Amino acid sequence: MRFRTSRMRRVAHVGTVGVLALAAGLVPGTGSASDTHVVEADLTYSCGFSAGPQPVAVRVTAGLPVTSSAGSVIQPEEVSVSLTLPRAPLAEFLGTGSKQVSGVTQLVTEVTQRGESTEVSWQGLRIAETTVGAQDDLSVRATGAVPTITPRSSGDIAFTVGQLDLELTTEATGDDTATPSVLPVSCKPAADQPVELGTVGVPSGAVDTPPGSEAPQVPVPGIVSPGRPEAAAAGDDEIVPGKVQPPEGCYFPKGQEPVPLPPPNGSRPGSGYMAGYSNAEKLNGAMLFKDPGYLVLRLNYMMGINLVCPDDSATWLMTDGKLDYNGKPQMPPTEATFLTFGFMPTTAKVELSLDGKIDIATISWRKRTPDNRFRETTTAAADMWVRLYDVKVNGEPLEVGPQCRSARPMRLVLKGDGVTGRQLPPSGYTVNDGGPLTGYAEIPPFSGCGVTEDLDSLFTASVSGKGNYVKMTQAPLCVEGNPKSICPPLKPTPER
Repeated sequence: MRFRTSRMRRVAHVGTVGVLALAAGLVPGTGSASDTHVVEADLTYSCGFSAGPQPVAVRVTAGLPVTSSAGSVIQPEEVSVSLTLPRAPLAEFLGTGSKQVSGVTQLVTEVTQRGESTEVSWQGLRIAETTVGAQDDLSVRATGAVPTITPRSSGDIAFTVGQLDLELTTEATGDDTATPSVLPVSCKPAADQPVELGTVGVPSGAVDTPPGSEAPQVPVPGIVSPGRPEAAAAGDDEIVPGKVQPPEGCYFPKGQEPVPLPPPNGSRPGSGYMAGYSNAEKLNGAMLFKDPGYLVLRLNYMMGINLVCPDDSATWLMTDGKLDYNGKPQMPPTEATFLTFGFMPTTAKVELSLDGKIDIATISWRKRTPDNRFRETTTAAADMWVRLYDVKVNGEPLEVGPQCRSARPMRLVLKGDGVTGRQLPPSGYTVNDGGPLTGYAEIPPFSGCGVTEDLDSLFTASVSGKGNYVKMTQAPLCVEGNPKSICPPLKPTPER
Protein backbone atom coordinates (compact mmCIF):
# COMPACT_ATOMS: atom_id res chain seq x y z
CA MET A 1 0.00 0.00 0.00
CA ARG A 2 1.28 3.44 -0.85
CA PHE A 3 0.23 6.46 1.11
CA ARG A 4 -0.24 9.81 -0.51
CA THR A 5 2.34 11.64 1.55
CA SER A 6 2.05 15.32 0.77
CA ARG A 7 5.11 16.94 -0.72
CA MET A 8 4.33 20.04 1.28
CA ARG A 9 6.95 20.91 3.88
CA ARG A 10 5.53 20.28 7.33
CA VAL A 11 6.58 21.52 10.78
CA ALA A 12 5.19 19.15 13.43
CA HIS A 13 4.21 20.18 16.93
CA VAL A 14 3.21 17.16 19.03
CA GLY A 15 5.00 17.09 22.36
CA THR A 16 6.82 20.39 21.85
CA VAL A 17 6.22 22.02 25.22
CA GLY A 18 9.87 21.81 26.16
CA VAL A 19 11.11 22.61 22.66
CA LEU A 20 9.11 25.83 22.42
CA ALA A 21 10.13 26.89 25.89
CA LEU A 22 13.79 26.48 25.01
CA ALA A 23 13.46 28.04 21.58
CA ALA A 24 11.59 31.23 22.33
CA GLY A 25 9.82 31.14 25.67
CA LEU A 26 6.51 30.58 23.88
CA VAL A 27 4.27 27.69 24.93
CA PRO A 28 0.54 26.99 24.74
CA GLY A 29 -1.06 28.43 27.87
CA THR A 30 -4.05 30.27 29.25
CA GLY A 31 -5.27 33.73 30.03
CA SER A 32 -6.60 36.53 27.86
CA ALA A 33 -5.39 39.26 25.55
CA SER A 34 -6.53 42.75 24.60
CA ASP A 35 -8.80 43.85 21.76
CA THR A 36 -8.02 42.37 18.37
CA HIS A 37 -7.00 44.39 15.32
CA VAL A 38 -6.56 43.20 11.75
CA VAL A 39 -3.01 42.99 10.42
CA GLU A 40 -2.10 42.25 6.83
CA ALA A 41 0.90 41.80 4.58
CA ASP A 42 0.91 42.25 0.80
CA LEU A 43 3.90 40.39 -0.56
CA THR A 44 5.39 39.10 -3.77
CA TYR A 45 6.17 35.38 -3.76
CA SER A 46 8.06 33.28 -6.28
CA CYS A 47 6.10 30.09 -7.00
CA GLY A 48 7.66 27.08 -8.66
CA PHE A 49 6.05 25.51 -11.74
CA SER A 50 7.31 23.01 -14.30
CA ALA A 51 7.83 25.86 -16.77
CA GLY A 52 9.84 27.85 -14.22
CA PRO A 53 9.19 30.21 -11.29
CA GLN A 54 6.44 32.81 -11.53
CA PRO A 55 5.89 35.95 -9.41
CA VAL A 56 2.60 35.83 -7.49
CA ALA A 57 0.98 38.49 -5.33
CA VAL A 58 -0.02 37.10 -1.92
CA ARG A 59 -2.08 38.77 0.81
CA VAL A 60 -1.99 37.41 4.37
CA THR A 61 -4.44 38.73 6.94
CA ALA A 62 -5.05 37.85 10.59
CA GLY A 63 -6.57 39.24 13.73
CA LEU A 64 -4.01 39.81 16.51
CA PRO A 65 -4.42 41.43 19.92
CA VAL A 66 -2.97 44.92 20.23
CA THR A 67 -1.34 43.95 23.51
CA SER A 68 -1.12 40.87 25.68
CA SER A 69 0.54 39.90 28.92
CA ALA A 70 2.94 37.21 30.01
CA GLY A 71 1.02 33.98 30.55
CA SER A 72 -1.86 34.99 28.26
CA VAL A 73 -2.89 33.08 25.17
CA ILE A 74 -2.36 34.80 21.84
CA GLN A 75 -4.75 33.30 19.32
CA PRO A 76 -4.49 34.60 15.74
CA GLU A 77 -8.05 34.89 14.44
CA GLU A 78 -9.72 34.96 11.00
CA VAL A 79 -6.50 33.96 9.29
CA SER A 80 -6.62 34.03 5.50
CA VAL A 81 -4.13 33.66 2.64
CA SER A 82 -5.29 35.00 -0.73
CA LEU A 83 -3.47 34.77 -4.07
CA THR A 84 -4.08 34.51 -7.81
CA LEU A 85 -2.04 31.99 -9.79
CA PRO A 86 -1.57 32.70 -13.51
CA ARG A 87 -3.38 30.42 -15.93
CA ALA A 88 -0.45 29.66 -18.26
CA PRO A 89 1.69 27.48 -15.94
CA LEU A 90 -1.49 25.70 -14.75
CA ALA A 91 -2.69 24.80 -18.24
CA GLU A 92 -1.94 21.09 -17.98
CA PHE A 93 -3.36 20.86 -14.45
CA LEU A 94 -6.58 22.74 -15.25
CA GLY A 95 -7.03 21.28 -18.74
CA THR A 96 -9.95 22.51 -20.83
CA GLY A 97 -13.39 23.53 -19.69
CA SER A 98 -14.38 24.81 -16.27
CA LYS A 99 -13.09 23.04 -13.17
CA GLN A 100 -13.80 22.76 -9.47
CA VAL A 101 -10.59 23.48 -7.55
CA SER A 102 -10.04 23.00 -3.84
CA GLY A 103 -6.99 22.39 -1.70
CA VAL A 104 -4.98 22.88 1.45
CA THR A 105 -2.16 25.30 2.27
CA GLN A 106 0.61 25.70 4.80
CA LEU A 107 2.17 29.04 5.68
CA VAL A 108 5.32 28.97 7.78
CA THR A 109 5.44 31.90 10.20
CA GLU A 110 8.27 32.97 12.47
CA VAL A 111 7.51 34.30 15.95
CA THR A 112 10.24 36.43 17.54
CA GLN A 113 10.57 37.80 21.06
CA ARG A 114 13.69 39.36 22.60
CA GLY A 115 15.82 38.27 19.65
CA GLU A 116 14.85 34.59 19.88
CA SER A 117 12.68 33.02 17.19
CA THR A 118 10.74 29.86 16.52
CA GLU A 119 8.79 28.63 13.52
CA VAL A 120 5.06 28.09 13.92
CA SER A 121 3.39 26.35 11.01
CA TRP A 122 -0.04 27.64 10.04
CA GLN A 123 -1.01 24.42 8.34
CA GLY A 124 -4.28 22.87 7.31
CA LEU A 125 -5.67 26.15 5.94
CA ARG A 126 -8.39 25.02 3.57
CA ILE A 127 -9.26 26.29 0.12
CA ALA A 128 -12.99 25.89 -0.44
CA GLU A 129 -14.21 24.53 -3.77
CA THR A 130 -13.98 27.26 -6.40
CA THR A 131 -15.19 27.14 -9.99
CA VAL A 132 -12.52 28.24 -12.47
CA GLY A 133 -13.59 29.22 -15.97
CA ALA A 134 -11.91 27.84 -19.08
CA GLN A 135 -9.79 30.99 -19.58
CA ASP A 136 -9.54 32.31 -16.02
CA ASP A 137 -6.56 32.66 -13.71
CA LEU A 138 -6.91 30.71 -10.47
CA SER A 139 -7.86 32.94 -7.53
CA VAL A 140 -7.94 31.12 -4.19
CA ARG A 141 -8.40 32.01 -0.54
CA ALA A 142 -7.35 29.67 2.27
CA THR A 143 -8.75 29.99 5.79
CA GLY A 144 -8.70 28.02 9.03
CA ALA A 145 -7.63 27.85 12.66
CA VAL A 146 -3.95 28.16 13.59
CA PRO A 147 -1.95 27.34 16.75
CA THR A 148 -1.87 29.62 19.77
CA ILE A 149 1.24 30.86 21.56
CA THR A 150 1.74 32.15 25.08
CA PRO A 151 4.61 34.47 26.08
CA ARG A 152 6.20 33.66 29.44
CA SER A 153 7.89 37.06 29.73
CA SER A 154 7.45 40.66 28.60
CA GLY A 155 8.73 41.95 25.29
CA ASP A 156 7.02 42.62 21.97
CA ILE A 157 6.23 39.57 19.82
CA ALA A 158 6.71 39.96 16.06
CA PHE A 159 5.02 37.69 13.50
CA THR A 160 6.69 37.33 10.10
CA VAL A 161 5.66 35.14 7.18
CA GLY A 162 7.77 32.72 5.18
CA GLN A 163 7.38 29.77 2.83
CA LEU A 164 3.92 29.06 1.45
CA ASP A 165 2.99 25.59 0.17
CA LEU A 166 -0.24 24.70 -1.61
CA GLU A 167 -1.70 21.37 -2.61
CA LEU A 168 -4.42 21.92 -5.20
CA THR A 169 -7.01 19.38 -6.28
CA THR A 170 -9.17 19.74 -9.35
CA GLU A 171 -12.25 17.91 -10.56
CA ALA A 172 -14.04 18.32 -13.86
CA THR A 173 -17.45 19.96 -14.10
CA GLY A 174 -20.11 19.71 -16.77
CA ASP A 175 -19.36 17.18 -19.51
CA ASP A 176 -15.62 17.05 -18.84
CA THR A 177 -14.76 13.63 -17.38
CA ALA A 178 -11.06 14.15 -16.69
CA THR A 179 -9.65 12.25 -13.73
CA PRO A 180 -9.19 14.38 -10.57
CA SER A 181 -5.58 15.48 -10.20
CA VAL A 182 -3.38 16.97 -7.49
CA LEU A 183 -0.78 19.69 -7.95
CA PRO A 184 1.70 20.79 -5.26
CA VAL A 185 2.95 24.38 -5.54
CA SER A 186 5.76 25.72 -3.38
CA CYS A 187 6.27 29.48 -3.01
CA LYS A 188 8.93 31.57 -1.29
CA PRO A 189 8.85 35.29 -0.49
CA ALA A 190 10.78 37.33 -3.03
CA ALA A 191 13.98 38.84 -1.67
CA ASP A 192 14.43 42.43 -0.49
CA GLN A 193 10.95 43.03 0.89
CA PRO A 194 9.57 43.33 4.44
CA VAL A 195 7.88 40.10 5.58
CA GLU A 196 6.46 41.32 8.90
CA LEU A 197 2.78 40.56 9.44
CA GLY A 198 2.18 42.24 12.80
CA THR A 199 3.34 42.79 16.36
CA VAL A 200 1.74 42.12 19.74
CA GLY A 201 2.93 44.27 22.60
CA VAL A 202 3.73 42.45 25.87
CA PRO A 203 4.51 45.15 28.44
CA SER A 204 6.32 44.52 31.71
CA GLY A 205 4.08 43.41 34.55
CA ALA A 206 2.96 40.49 36.67
CA VAL A 207 2.62 37.11 35.05
CA ASP A 208 -1.07 36.30 34.59
CA THR A 209 -0.57 32.56 35.07
CA PRO A 210 2.23 31.79 37.55
CA PRO A 211 4.14 28.60 36.76
CA GLY A 212 2.53 25.58 38.41
CA SER A 213 -0.79 27.29 39.14
CA GLU A 214 -4.13 25.89 38.10
CA ALA A 215 -5.28 27.53 34.88
CA PRO A 216 -8.64 27.54 33.13
CA GLN A 217 -8.95 25.41 30.01
CA VAL A 218 -8.10 27.09 26.75
CA PRO A 219 -11.26 27.19 24.61
CA VAL A 220 -10.71 25.29 21.37
CA PRO A 221 -13.33 25.70 18.62
CA GLY A 222 -15.22 22.50 17.83
CA ILE A 223 -14.49 20.58 21.05
CA VAL A 224 -17.44 18.80 22.65
CA SER A 225 -17.53 16.66 25.76
CA PRO A 226 -16.62 12.98 25.34
CA GLY A 227 -19.66 10.84 24.75
CA ARG A 228 -21.49 13.55 22.83
CA PRO A 229 -20.33 13.18 19.22
CA GLU A 230 -21.24 16.00 16.90
CA ALA A 231 -23.73 15.04 14.21
CA ALA A 232 -22.39 14.93 10.66
CA ALA A 233 -24.26 16.77 7.95
CA ALA A 234 -25.78 14.54 5.31
CA GLY A 235 -24.37 14.81 1.80
CA ASP A 236 -23.05 12.86 -1.17
CA ASP A 237 -21.87 9.50 0.12
CA GLU A 238 -22.12 10.98 3.61
CA ILE A 239 -22.52 8.56 6.46
CA VAL A 240 -25.44 9.09 8.81
CA PRO A 241 -26.05 7.00 11.96
CA GLY A 242 -26.48 3.35 11.01
CA LYS A 243 -26.66 3.98 7.28
CA VAL A 244 -24.59 4.54 4.15
CA GLN A 245 -26.45 6.66 1.64
CA PRO A 246 -26.47 5.76 -2.07
CA PRO A 247 -24.40 8.02 -4.35
CA GLU A 248 -25.87 11.29 -5.54
CA GLY A 249 -28.51 10.79 -8.20
CA CYS A 250 -29.22 7.15 -7.23
CA TYR A 251 -32.52 6.14 -5.65
CA PHE A 252 -34.79 3.19 -4.89
CA PRO A 253 -38.23 3.32 -6.57
CA LYS A 254 -41.09 3.65 -4.14
CA GLY A 255 -41.94 0.28 -2.63
CA GLN A 256 -38.58 -1.23 -3.64
CA GLU A 257 -36.44 -0.02 -0.74
CA PRO A 258 -33.88 -2.40 0.83
CA VAL A 259 -35.37 -5.26 2.86
CA PRO A 260 -33.88 -7.97 5.11
CA LEU A 261 -32.36 -10.78 3.08
CA PRO A 262 -33.70 -14.17 4.24
CA PRO A 263 -31.63 -17.39 4.55
CA PRO A 264 -29.85 -19.20 3.05
CA ASN A 265 -28.13 -16.17 1.46
CA GLY A 266 -28.71 -13.53 4.10
CA SER A 267 -27.20 -12.75 7.49
CA ARG A 268 -24.32 -15.19 7.33
CA PRO A 269 -21.60 -14.66 9.93
CA GLY A 270 -18.10 -14.01 8.66
CA SER A 271 -14.76 -13.03 10.14
CA GLY A 272 -11.39 -11.84 8.96
CA TYR A 273 -8.39 -9.59 9.56
CA MET A 274 -7.32 -6.19 8.29
CA ALA A 275 -4.13 -4.17 8.70
CA GLY A 276 -2.68 -1.06 7.12
CA TYR A 277 -1.42 2.46 7.47
CA SER A 278 -2.80 5.85 8.42
CA ASN A 279 -1.19 9.18 7.63
CA ALA A 280 -0.77 11.83 10.31
CA GLU A 281 -0.98 14.71 7.84
CA LYS A 282 0.19 17.50 10.12
CA LEU A 283 3.20 15.46 11.24
CA ASN A 284 4.29 14.38 7.76
CA GLY A 285 4.36 10.74 8.87
CA ALA A 286 2.36 7.53 8.95
CA MET A 287 1.27 4.96 11.52
CA LEU A 288 1.54 1.25 10.76
CA PHE A 289 -1.17 -1.02 12.15
CA LYS A 290 1.12 -4.04 11.91
CA ASP A 291 -0.98 -6.23 14.20
CA PRO A 292 -4.17 -6.91 12.23
CA GLY A 293 -7.57 -5.98 13.59
CA TYR A 294 -10.09 -8.82 13.83
CA LEU A 295 -13.46 -8.25 12.15
CA VAL A 296 -16.66 -10.08 13.09
CA LEU A 297 -19.27 -9.42 10.40
CA ARG A 298 -22.96 -10.00 9.70
CA LEU A 299 -22.90 -10.45 5.94
CA ASN A 300 -25.67 -9.39 3.56
CA TYR A 301 -28.31 -8.79 6.21
CA MET A 302 -30.21 -6.39 3.94
CA MET A 303 -30.59 -6.03 0.18
CA GLY A 304 -32.16 -3.70 -2.36
CA ILE A 305 -32.35 -5.24 -5.83
CA ASN A 306 -33.25 -2.15 -7.85
CA LEU A 307 -31.01 0.79 -7.12
CA VAL A 308 -31.48 3.19 -10.02
CA CYS A 309 -28.54 5.46 -10.92
CA PRO A 310 -28.06 7.90 -13.83
CA ASP A 311 -25.83 5.58 -15.89
CA ASP A 312 -26.66 2.11 -14.56
CA SER A 313 -28.81 0.11 -12.19
CA ALA A 314 -27.45 -1.96 -9.32
CA THR A 315 -28.05 -4.28 -6.40
CA TRP A 316 -27.41 -2.82 -2.94
CA LEU A 317 -26.14 -5.13 -0.15
CA MET A 318 -25.66 -4.14 3.50
CA THR A 319 -23.20 -5.74 5.95
CA ASP A 320 -22.26 -4.64 9.44
CA GLY A 321 -19.79 -5.73 12.04
CA LYS A 322 -17.55 -5.14 15.03
CA LEU A 323 -13.86 -5.18 15.94
CA ASP A 324 -12.61 -7.64 18.54
CA TYR A 325 -9.29 -7.25 20.35
CA ASN A 326 -9.14 -9.27 23.56
CA GLY A 327 -12.88 -8.79 23.90
CA LYS A 328 -12.74 -5.04 23.28
CA PRO A 329 -14.17 -3.31 20.16
CA GLN A 330 -10.87 -1.83 19.00
CA MET A 331 -7.81 -2.22 16.81
CA PRO A 332 -4.67 -3.57 18.49
CA PRO A 333 -2.74 -0.58 19.88
CA THR A 334 0.14 0.66 17.76
CA GLU A 335 3.15 2.88 18.40
CA ALA A 336 3.98 5.80 16.14
CA THR A 337 7.21 7.78 15.94
CA PHE A 338 7.45 11.23 14.37
CA LEU A 339 10.00 14.02 14.18
CA THR A 340 8.65 17.22 15.71
CA PHE A 341 10.18 20.37 14.25
CA GLY A 342 11.84 18.00 11.79
CA PHE A 343 14.39 16.74 14.33
CA MET A 344 12.85 16.03 17.78
CA PRO A 345 11.79 12.34 18.00
CA THR A 346 8.34 11.91 19.55
CA THR A 347 6.67 8.56 20.17
CA ALA A 348 3.14 7.77 21.27
CA LYS A 349 0.93 4.73 21.53
CA VAL A 350 -2.33 5.07 19.62
CA GLU A 351 -5.55 3.24 20.42
CA LEU A 352 -8.52 3.25 18.02
CA SER A 353 -11.80 2.06 19.60
CA LEU A 354 -15.02 1.50 17.69
CA ASP A 355 -18.05 3.59 18.65
CA GLY A 356 -21.15 1.64 17.57
CA LYS A 357 -20.71 -0.65 14.58
CA ILE A 358 -19.09 -0.72 11.16
CA ASP A 359 -21.56 -0.15 8.32
CA ILE A 360 -20.64 -1.62 4.94
CA ALA A 361 -22.61 -1.07 1.73
CA THR A 362 -21.77 -2.81 -1.56
CA ILE A 363 -23.15 -1.72 -4.92
CA SER A 364 -23.05 -4.47 -7.56
CA TRP A 365 -23.49 -2.76 -10.92
CA ARG A 366 -25.55 -4.43 -13.67
CA LYS A 367 -23.51 -3.44 -16.70
CA ARG A 368 -20.74 -5.89 -17.50
CA THR A 369 -17.11 -4.99 -18.06
CA PRO A 370 -15.44 -5.73 -21.44
CA ASP A 371 -14.20 -9.07 -20.02
CA ASN A 372 -17.77 -10.01 -18.99
CA ARG A 373 -17.42 -9.32 -15.26
CA PHE A 374 -19.36 -7.13 -12.83
CA ARG A 375 -18.08 -4.05 -11.04
CA GLU A 376 -18.55 -3.66 -7.28
CA THR A 377 -18.20 -0.51 -5.20
CA THR A 378 -17.97 -0.93 -1.42
CA THR A 379 -18.15 1.80 1.23
CA ALA A 380 -17.28 1.01 4.86
CA ALA A 381 -17.98 3.58 7.58
CA ALA A 382 -17.10 3.60 11.28
CA ASP A 383 -16.80 6.06 14.16
CA MET A 384 -13.55 5.61 16.08
CA TRP A 385 -12.29 7.09 19.34
CA VAL A 386 -8.60 8.09 19.15
CA ARG A 387 -6.60 7.78 22.40
CA LEU A 388 -2.94 8.72 22.94
CA TYR A 389 -0.79 7.42 25.78
CA ASP A 390 2.82 6.61 26.71
CA VAL A 391 3.96 9.80 24.95
CA LYS A 392 7.70 10.49 24.97
CA VAL A 393 9.59 13.50 23.61
CA ASN A 394 13.24 12.83 22.87
CA GLY A 395 12.98 9.83 25.20
CA GLU A 396 11.48 11.83 28.08
CA PRO A 397 7.90 10.98 29.18
CA LEU A 398 5.24 13.63 28.60
CA GLU A 399 2.44 13.17 31.12
CA VAL A 400 -0.79 13.12 29.14
CA GLY A 401 -2.91 11.08 31.56
CA PRO A 402 -5.19 8.08 30.92
CA GLN A 403 -8.01 10.02 29.22
CA CYS A 404 -6.17 11.86 26.45
CA ARG A 405 -8.43 11.16 23.49
CA SER A 406 -10.45 12.77 20.74
CA ALA A 407 -13.28 14.90 22.04
CA ARG A 408 -15.63 13.03 19.72
CA PRO A 409 -15.32 9.92 17.57
CA MET A 410 -13.37 10.20 14.34
CA ARG A 411 -15.49 9.49 11.27
CA LEU A 412 -13.64 7.00 9.07
CA VAL A 413 -15.00 6.24 5.58
CA LEU A 414 -13.10 3.77 3.37
CA LYS A 415 -13.94 2.71 -0.17
CA GLY A 416 -12.91 -0.12 -2.42
CA ASP A 417 -13.61 -1.06 -6.04
CA GLY A 418 -13.49 -4.56 -7.46
CA VAL A 419 -14.79 -6.86 -10.18
CA THR A 420 -16.23 -10.37 -9.99
CA GLY A 421 -17.15 -13.01 -12.55
CA ARG A 422 -17.53 -16.74 -13.08
CA GLN A 423 -14.72 -17.21 -15.59
CA LEU A 424 -12.06 -15.01 -13.96
CA PRO A 425 -11.06 -14.62 -10.30
CA PRO A 426 -12.16 -11.46 -8.46
CA SER A 427 -9.78 -8.51 -8.39
CA GLY A 428 -9.58 -5.23 -6.51
CA TYR A 429 -11.70 -5.21 -3.35
CA THR A 430 -14.73 -7.35 -2.54
CA VAL A 431 -16.11 -7.99 0.93
CA ASN A 432 -15.62 -11.77 0.79
CA ASP A 433 -12.23 -11.83 -0.92
CA GLY A 434 -10.74 -8.72 0.66
CA GLY A 435 -8.30 -6.28 -0.87
CA PRO A 436 -7.40 -2.60 -0.34
CA LEU A 437 -9.78 0.00 1.11
CA THR A 438 -8.77 3.67 1.05
CA GLY A 439 -10.13 6.97 2.29
CA TYR A 440 -9.52 10.09 4.36
CA ALA A 441 -10.25 10.80 8.00
CA GLU A 442 -10.59 14.02 9.98
CA ILE A 443 -8.95 13.76 13.40
CA PRO A 444 -11.16 15.66 15.89
CA PRO A 445 -9.87 18.01 18.60
CA PHE A 446 -8.48 16.39 21.76
CA SER A 447 -9.80 16.47 25.32
CA GLY A 448 -8.60 15.22 28.69
CA CYS A 449 -4.88 15.52 27.89
CA GLY A 450 -2.40 16.50 30.59
CA VAL A 451 -1.75 15.81 34.26
CA THR A 452 0.12 18.81 35.62
CA GLU A 453 -0.83 21.10 32.72
CA ASP A 454 -3.59 21.28 30.13
CA LEU A 455 -2.27 19.86 26.84
CA ASP A 456 -5.58 19.73 24.94
CA SER A 457 -4.84 22.76 22.78
CA LEU A 458 -1.32 21.50 22.01
CA PHE A 459 -2.54 18.15 20.65
CA THR A 460 -5.47 19.77 18.88
CA ALA A 461 -3.25 22.30 17.09
CA SER A 462 -0.58 19.76 16.16
CA VAL A 463 -2.55 16.59 15.35
CA SER A 464 -6.21 17.36 14.68
CA GLY A 465 -7.38 18.15 11.17
CA LYS A 466 -8.50 16.84 7.82
CA GLY A 467 -6.71 15.06 4.99
CA ASN A 468 -5.34 12.05 6.90
CA TYR A 469 -5.07 9.35 4.23
CA VAL A 470 -5.83 5.77 5.29
CA LYS A 471 -5.22 2.53 3.43
CA MET A 472 -6.27 -0.76 5.01
CA THR A 473 -5.80 -4.21 3.53
CA GLN A 474 -8.42 -6.84 4.32
CA ALA A 475 -7.67 -10.55 3.96
CA PRO A 476 -10.28 -12.99 2.57
CA LEU A 477 -13.07 -13.78 5.03
CA CYS A 478 -13.94 -17.02 6.70
CA VAL A 479 -17.67 -17.34 5.91
CA GLU A 480 -19.87 -19.82 7.72
CA GLY A 481 -21.45 -22.29 5.29
CA ASN A 482 -19.13 -21.36 2.41
CA PRO A 483 -16.78 -24.29 1.68
CA LYS A 484 -14.67 -22.12 -0.64
CA SER A 485 -13.65 -19.70 2.12
CA ILE A 486 -10.47 -20.13 4.15
CA CYS A 487 -11.00 -20.92 7.83
CA PRO A 488 -9.50 -19.86 10.13
CA PRO A 489 -8.99 -16.59 8.24
CA LEU A 490 -5.58 -15.49 7.04
CA LYS A 491 -3.78 -12.36 8.23
CA PRO A 492 -2.98 -9.77 5.53
CA THR A 493 0.27 -8.06 4.69
CA PRO A 494 -0.37 -4.28 4.58
CA GLU A 495 0.06 -2.87 1.08
CA ARG A 496 2.08 0.23 0.39
